Amino acid sequence: MKRSGSIYLLILILLLLSSCGITEETVPTDDVLGTQVSIILTETALHSTLPPTETLMPSPTSAAVPITETPTPSFTQTTIPIEPQDLSDPALLLGLPAWTYDFNGTSSPWDFESDQALFETSDGYLNITSRLNPNWHSWWVSSPRLKDAYLEAKIEMENCGGFDRFGMAVRASSDGEQFYFIGLTCDGRWGFFRMTPNVEIFEILAFNEVDAAPEDWTEPRRVGIWMEGPSFKFYIDGSEIGTAADNTLSGEGYTGFLIAYSETPGYTVRVDQLQYWNLP
Repeated sequence: MKRSGSIYLLILILLLLSSCGITEETVPTDDVLGTQVSIILTETALHSTLPPTETLMPSPTSAAVPITETPTPSFTQTTIPIEPQDLSDPALLLGLPAWTYDFNGTSSPWDFESDQALFETSDGYLNITSRLNPNWHSWWVSSPRLKDAYLEAKIEMENCGGFDRFGMAVRASSDGEQFYFIGLTCDGRWGFFRMTPNVEIFEILAFNEVDAAPEDWTEPRRVGIWMEGPSFKFYIDGSEIGTAADNTLSGEGYTGFLIAYSETPGYTVRVDQLQYWNLP
């Protein structure tokens, strides 16, 4: 009995010694557990390797850009001054001519030659030259035969002066001895005459000066006669320079040109064009 009691006592002593080496383990409360869980979750979020995110390239900025309308080129209308037409100019008033003769060939109905004058078609003109004796009137007439009409010639004078003169003949007789003509001088005078048989010149309107008659005939000039019965109107470059009346040659007649020099031997007039218009 004593021996078994000793054994029990020895066991009790061993138990007491082992209990002295055990550290008390604290059981966490709910609050501590919640805090620990929160720390664990936070650390996991901070330290875990996050899956790579898709790098988004910057998309084109679609900021509203104000649309500026490209201005349509506007054309500035430039007003070109236009000279008003002079409706007193017969060439404009009467419209298209009834007949036109351009001296573009090598001959024309007015070609003629004598000791005193040469009428020759060349270089696009009827070239009329006065030669030999001064103040000798030379002329040549041909078709068209006209009575009432507006007749116009475009002419140029070369190397002339003073009383050197040129004429345009109308209503000429069949023998060419009688006709009317407007005379134009190099010094800017004009007159209206009737040629009679035996080369006698009847003065209907004496040579006179007028503002519209140019002194420079080297530029092309238009010389016109409006014939209507016994009445005549005269034009230079479409401007009326005077009127006259005579009823001696009342029928239709031939048309032509006259020339005489006073100061310039070889005085020449070039006729570029001859036209006529019928009267309304």
